[in-house]
Amino acid sequence: RESTLKRSLKEITRNYFRRDRGFRNLTEFGFIYGTDLKKPEDDPYNYYNNNSDDFGLSLHTVNGYQFWPYLFVGGGVGIDRLINYKQTFSPFYVRVASEFLKKKATPYVYLDAGYSVMWKKKNDVYYSYQNKGGYYVSCGGGVRIYTRSRASVLLSVAYKRNYSETKWWYTVGGDGSSYQIKRTYQRMVFNVGVTF
Repeated sequence: RESTLKRSLKEITRNYFRRDRGFRNLTEFGFIYGTDLKKPEDDPYNYYNNNSDDFGLSLHTVNGYQFWPYLFVGGGVGIDRLINYKQTFSPFYVRVASEFLKKKATPYVYLDAGYSVMWKKKNDVYYSYQNKGGYYVSCGGGVRIYTRSRASVLLSVAYKRNYSETKWWYTVGGDGSSYQIKRTYQRMVFNVGVTF
């Protein structure tokens, strides 16, 4: 029985599908976490609460080409929703990734660089807004687990950084003055993904 179990385990680790070259699609779902939020006294756009932690969700997809086992280059787009700030971003970026081992489970790292579009905040009877995004960078690493099918599973942790600028003014009752808020968001993100 013991030898049969060992043979079964070896069979599982050896039998998997792997393609070292060709087109590859990746879809990732992530949980975003950040700390130490600050509230400027004149910032009505912050929607600050007493919790010092910030949470969010992300959904990204990347399409690219695997040039060889240790180099993948592609283009990605996603949606990042920051819950405490009630703000949404759509990053557009280039991804470069690399794996380390030709095994069923292999460590890998990646780097994203591009531009993040900030979704427009709807004006109301009190405030009017003008939003602008900025640079976007994310780097991380994890493990890729190959299966017998064409799909493989990705588990990763990453650092995410992006920039935004918000201009606002009083819709009614103001003196015509406008105010500007610039932010740099630094967050950790925990991803689960599937790639084909």
